[in-house]
Formats: sequence, structure tokens, C-alpha cells
Amino acid sequence: MDNRIVDLFIKENDAWDDMITRQTKEIPTLEKMLSQVIQQKTTIGEDTLANVSYLKQEMQTQEKFMGELKVELARQQSYLVRERKEYSDPHAILTVSSQNVLRERIRNVEKTFIELKCNFLNYMATIL
Repeated sequence: MDNRIVDLFIKENDAWDDMITRQTKEIPTLEKMLSQVIQQKTTIGEDTLANVSYLKQEMQTQEKFMGELKVELARQQSYLVRERKEYSDPHAILTVSSQNVLRERIRNVEKTFIELKCNFLNYMATIL
């Protein structure tokens, strides 16, 4: 495979890793904000507690998925570095295919994070 393509894949993965790192750091802040707002409430209904519990569970699930994806990104980066050194064309299909699979997983995790954040913000707007 052409090393330029491999280099582009490596840069793409670095950008994804940075994005996931930033989003992962954001989740505890969202959880803290939610907890602070709930603590300030004088009366908390069962529905509110259930919603808060659900949101926190979704945040934890998202963190788990992001952690798994970071491991997969690291594996792909190692593979790409080896591919660049070996310059072995028979694996070109495997390289492109594995990058496409990873790209799709990144899109799904990013979409889920955006939906989670929108739900969080909408919920915060309703309880304030």
C-alpha cells in the first residue's frame, strides 16, 4: 500500500483519538453538573431520580465504549506503523477495510455522544 495513504490513516486515527479523549474528559463534568443541580433541588420526585439515574448510566456506557474504541485505535495505529515499515501491498485491502470498519465505529460513538449531550442539555433545561 502507498505509504501516503497509510500516513493519512495514521493522522486520521490521531485526530479520532484526540476527539475521543476530549469527549471522555467531558462526561465527568456533565455528571458533576447533573449531581449539583439535583442536590440544589428541595424536592426530588421519583421521575426525576429515574431520569438522572438513566442519564448517568448512559454516560457511563458511553465512557466504556470510548475506552474500548481507544484500545481499538491503538491496535490499528500499531498495525498501520508496521504496514508502513513493511510496505507490503498484499495487505492493502485488509488495511483499507479495517480502517473503514474503525471509521464506522467512530461515527457511531460520536453520534451517540452528541445524542447523549443533547439529551443531557434538554433535561437540564427542563429541570432548571
